[in-house]
Amino acid sequence: MQQLLQAYYLYMRNPREGLRVLFSSRAYGAACAGYLLAALAAVCVFNAGDSLGVFAFLFKTAVWFGTELVLGLVMASCAALFLDFSGKKASPAELFILIGTAGFIKGLLIAASVVALAWPPVAFIVPLCVLVVLGLQLGYLLRNISRMWEVSGWRACGAVFFCALPAVGGAVLAGLFIIWGLVLLF
Repeated sequence: MQQLLQAYYLYMRNPREGLRVLFSSRAYGAACAGYLLAALAAVCVFNAGDSLGVFAFLFKTAVWFGTELVLGLVMASCAALFLDFSGKKASPAELFILIGTAGFIKGLLIAASVVALAWPPVAFIVPLCVLVVLGLQLGYLLRNISRMWEVSGWRACGAVFFCALPAVGGAVLAGLFIIWGLVLLF
């Protein structure tokens, strides 16, 4: 936790140096914590107001966490491939860490779902919050890919959207397996 906070403060002073410290220390734990927070946010937003038991909550969180990890690996590999095609040497491991740290932004969705549960008249704003948080996450990824690998915004955008097709395909497959698993469980 101390390493993550120091990296955050360094990132606020100098974003490029903060990311270099994360990459050089191989902060896979921080990346996995980001993926876990993104999974918790998804479970909280999509199941807000449902009466989930402890087992169902843990099961859904574990499935979302596994899906986030696999999609992070696929997205990092595809983005590194795109950047390598465009002449920049990119590491899939560094991109995996960058995508994982972007998952911390999804923690805002947990707060939005709690506010919507506490005050039902504002529940209509949760889908808007999802779009805003996804936009913030996309902006974080694009800006930091552009900073770290010194590419234009269009190339960074191409790298992120190049990896979207396999990630969407993986999400659809994971969704089908989740539905299939839930049918077998219940």
